[in-house]
Amino acid sequence: MSWYLEAGNDSDIVLSSRIRLARNLRGIPFPNRMNDESRKKVLEQISDAMLKRPENDLMRMDIAALPETDRRALIENHLISEELAKGQEGQSVFISKDENVSVMVNEEDHLRIQVMAPGFALENTYKQAEEIAIYLEKALPIAFSEKYGFLTAYPSNTGTGLRASVMVHLPIVTSIGKMPNLIDSLSKAGYTVRGVYGEKSKPAGNIYQISNTITLGISESKTLVNFARMINEVIALERKLRKDYYEKNKDRLEDKVYRSLGELTYARMLPAGEAMNRLSDLRVGVACGFMKDIDERQLMLLLNTIGDASVQKRCGEVLLPKDIVTKRAEFVREVLTKKEEKKNENE
Repeated sequence: MSWYLEAGNDSDIVLSSRIRLARNLRGIPFPNRMNDESRKKVLEQISDAMLKRPENDLMRMDIAALPETDRRALIENHLISEELAKGQEGQSVFISKDENVSVMVNEEDHLRIQVMAPGFALENTYKQAEEIAIYLEKALPIAFSEKYGFLTAYPSNTGTGLRASVMVHLPIVTSIGKMPNLIDSLSKAGYTVRGVYGEKSKPAGNIYQISNTITLGISESKTLVNFARMINEVIALERKLRKDYYEKNKDRLEDKVYRSLGELTYARMLPAGEAMNRLSDLRVGVACGFMKDIDERQLMLLLNTIGDASVQKRCGEVLLPKDIVTKRAEFVREVLTKKEEKKNENE
């Protein structure tokens, strides 16, 4: 079962947590200064270490060998970055069966260890990423400075090499116009707010990615404590505004949510952005307790599988844009009506 289908803490606001650790090999140029041959040598060195890992549960995928649709699907599932998707020789990724772990090779750094978990789960997610990092630090000559910490391609990652991030759903903060102030406050506190797919991407379905920006001069534990404190404040803000808004606009909100349900249930063509916005409305209905026939697992499945590339991959063929929106609508109808069909069968 994919990791994002499991229940998580504070999942009414926090869809997922991610820990990423950047590491590089000592004495070797960073990937942006390497040629195909040197990237391949680094890949084989890392691959050899990964194969000898006791918990050898990660599958290697060489990006250059993958079709473009498969690469885009990996991006949509947050398993690789746009940089890795370029598919240069020697770029690869190791992925766990449930897709919660991905180890990117020769992205911006030689190694980027990434672990994801449902809901708000920074501590456990970090522990899992740290275990992989510690093994690789023992198996490989990792670039480390007693003065600066782990050395990385970009100074902004030097130190711990740690990027903690959460994907949060903030529909009411967004709809009442408080998002710009929240972004400004987070920025001043040392955090960045991005879209669903990270740097340079735009928010979709009122979903934002919040991550730390300071990695130098602060320990991993302190980073996680400060980050958790900040995210708890964001959670409290959205919950309060959501409660107040529902109490004052009950009929209006319920009407909006049920209209979105109707559109998703009966639409024959669904652009990705429109689908994300309608699913955002359904999440509000579930969180507020009046949307009884839809559960969070259905919504998480859809949020993670309705991107253009994911739709094409599911169909097993390259689709025209007009066919993608049709197939997306078909899949959304199938997921949303399945529970109701089972309910009727049991009556």
